Amino acid sequence: MPELAIETKGLTKKFDGEPAVDGLDLAIPEGSVFGLVGPNGAGKTTLIRMLMGIITPTSGTAAVLGSDITTPSGELRRHIGYIADVQHMYPFFKVEEILGFCTRVYPTWDANRCKTLLHTFELPEHKQVRALSKGIKTQLALIIALSVRPRLLILDEPTSGLDPVMKHHFMQLIMQEAASGSTTIFFSTHNLNDVERLPDQVAAVMRGKLLFHRSMDELKAGTRERSRQSFPMAFPKKSAEFPKSSRWNPRGRYSPSSWVTALPKPLNGSMPSTRLM
Repeated sequence: MPELAIETKGLTKKFDGEPAVDGLDLAIPEGSVFGLVGPNGAGKTTLIRMLMGIITPTSGTAAVLGSDITTPSGELRRHIGYIADVQHMYPFFKVEEILGFCTRVYPTWDANRCKTLLHTFELPEHKQVRALSKGIKTQLALIIALSVRPRLLILDEPTSGLDPVMKHHFMQLIMQEAASGSTTIFFSTHNLNDVERLPDQVAAVMRGKLLFHRSMDELKAGTRERSRQSFPMAFPKKSAEFPKSSRWNPRGRYSPSSWVTALPKPLNGSMPSTRLM
């Protein structure tokens, strides 16, 4: 059995008595790519902040890279690349000063990789952080996270605020990191499109509860195809004789449809009414 990069057991966090994360059990092997999907407010960021040691759990346990998350260890966090949902950096530092600071904090800092990434994103090194847009700050955070050569890369809604071109570059870099096999990648998103190509495993959360945790192969095995058909004259009356599993959406003379994914049944047997998309 592979070692676990992240393991949670009954992990719970409450705010004012209300659970933001509710009894979460996860086991994420080292070297895997894990996608956590759920709508805004599902508890994704709260979970990540607990894993990073930013906030403490109300109950339950969790370990990251073999160390309990409640253990105050700066050494452990030197091996984690982290991109938060909102970037908090010294606002009056220039980009080059932020990167210079990181070279002294992270013993595994790869200066050549940092230089290559700066060239890829064309970041303005002489600008102060406070003058950067949200998207540019996210790019800077990615450069820092990858230049650490992390054992674990944690990304919280990483593509938020990126334009389509930068999003493409961003995802390409994450895919290259995943292909190396030496880094475990954990990312959260509310966009189902972000989990189509990247992860080995996918989990969904809703209102702090785990709906399912499946391998990508299992999810693909549960997909169904809806065909796109057009009829030159009118919608056929014999459609009523088709199997009940067939769903029709007639619009005039046409019945457009698309690919639809049949999500696995949630762990508690009932799906909350809130939609993921």
